[in-house]
Amino acid sequence: MNKAPIKGKSLTEVLAQSRNLYGQKIFMKSFQDGSFVGMTFAEFADKAENIAKGLLASGLKKGEKVAILSANRPEWGAAYMGVLLAGGINVPLDALLKITSWSYIVQSSGAKMLVVSKSFLADFEPILDDLPGLKLVICMDDIEPDSKATSLQEFEELGKKYQTKLPVVKTSDIASILYTSGTTGQAKGVLLTHENIVSDIDGMTDLVAIEEQDTFLSVLPIHHAFECTCGFLTPLASGSCIVYARGLASKLIIEDIKTNKATILLGVPLLFEKMHDGIFKAIAKKPPFTRVMFTATYVLSKLLASTFVNNPGKRIFKGLREKAGFTSMRMLIAGGAPMPPEVSKAFKLLGFSFTQGYGLSESAPVLTINPVDSKNKDASIGLAIPGVELKIVDPDSRGIGQIIARGPMVMKGYYNNPEATSEVLKGGWLYTGDSGWIDEDGYFYIAGRVKNVIVTPAGKNVYPEEIEGELNKSVYIMESLVLGRPLEGIRGEEIEAIIVPDYEYFNSLGSETGKNFTTDEIEKTIKAEVFRLSSGLAEFKKVKYIKIREEEFEKTSTKKIKRYLFTQKSEPVYNKIGKGRA
Repeated sequence: MNKAPIKGKSLTEVLAQSRNLYGQKIFMKSFQDGSFVGMTFAEFADKAENIAKGLLASGLKKGEKVAILSANRPEWGAAYMGVLLAGGINVPLDALLKITSWSYIVQSSGAKMLVVSKSFLADFEPILDDLPGLKLVICMDDIEPDSKATSLQEFEELGKKYQTKLPVVKTSDIASILYTSGTTGQAKGVLLTHENIVSDIDGMTDLVAIEEQDTFLSVLPIHHAFECTCGFLTPLASGSCIVYARGLASKLIIEDIKTNKATILLGVPLLFEKMHDGIFKAIAKKPPFTRVMFTATYVLSKLLASTFVNNPGKRIFKGLREKAGFTSMRMLIAGGAPMPPEVSKAFKLLGFSFTQGYGLSESAPVLTINPVDSKNKDASIGLAIPGVELKIVDPDSRGIGQIIARGPMVMKGYYNNPEATSEVLKGGWLYTGDSGWIDEDGYFYIAGRVKNVIVTPAGKNVYPEEIEGELNKSVYIMESLVLGRPLEGIRGEEIEAIIVPDYEYFNSLGSETGKNFTTDEIEKTIKAEVFRLSSGLAEFKKVKYIKIREEEFEKTSTKKIKRYLFTQKSEPVYNKIGKGRA
């Protein structure tokens, strides 16, 4: 099926086109009163238009900003498109942040209005007097009689009665100011135009076929560029359906996939790693005969894949996927962070069509996609999508340098931050801050973040992400963070690792073996694992110091560890790993 043409259109024109093409088709489903309830493309477009007219009736002028805050739900998308139809600019807020961060973004962006769900309204109401720039608060749900907000239902009724012509929206108009959560601690407002976002959807869907018959299961936070562009606006442009998952628990996700016959799941690597671990842990608990049969079949799938049989697991693991509830699922798409190659490879051997992309909020966000077919390379982030130019600058002796990008999806800059803009936009190129390399087939690979690189006393560059990838292969390790430890009186750093043990695995192992794992025994096991896994690395990459951490690392909404929280801190107590011993 040929995709509907969107190149050169604004997002409001994309909405009008989809309404005409798919009007009575179900666009969104959400769980209400015990079942999934659908909303058609026409109903969605009407809702967005009523919101737009309500905004105009309430005094919103072209180019003014509206903040949006809620969990994933149809009203979020309707508000987003309503703001655009009114000629406004969206300021999506991260639902995982706190009121201090939200109020900062509202003030920093100059937002005039706020659309918010009732669950977050309670955080804002006590401080509304401290946000004088915020002229109106609209609640997506029923409100209390004494509330300072207006209900969305009441607001839509106002829009229905307001007779006015919607403003003309140009492709060069700013559509969104997306504040990056980031791993550096410095949130910046990314300015994305209608052209940025639409050109990204257009290039992406040239490489990955999205069909009108597809159903997306939405689990990632919708404010984020990956979910907003790929999980909301792409289905809108393609005539696909979106189902908003009831929750992030594996059981709920599988039930929602089965109930709604979902065909596409977007996720961050951590989600797919947990799914992968869940499948293999479930197999490990099966009777010996079942485990042997699974292993033999898995080896057969690997052998057939190595002889260029495309996706052999699709047939031989059909029964397993049916039992797991994934019969309808045709494509798993990872983004937001580098994917461990062994995880994507395992999914493909089990018969799933699995791919990953790469990009940044600053590029709306997709820059590359790994082909879904036999040309997929597990360790790679793939090929540049149509319209994107990528190259490596200042490569070292191994060909590793910074990835820079150019194309119509690259942002206009950071809002009210010319200094930060000039650091990343140079001569029309976006300096991504990611180190990587390119192979002879034009596939790109990520080494790590430029700012994270550790320089040893011998002047060797070490990318902590590579070491973390090795350490995280251990069943005893839940997650790790590798940092550079400064050496006293010497230039350069040694490698240190902060390890979060997989206490659930230790407890499970203890139940099976009858052994009680004490704190000291867990620490000893972790040290031995780090030493074992480090032994396969070059000498200058080996971990020299280790610290055990009991809690999971604090993360961004796309599950990246906030590294800045663990740098420039007071000296912690470390355990030295001696050379040649655990």
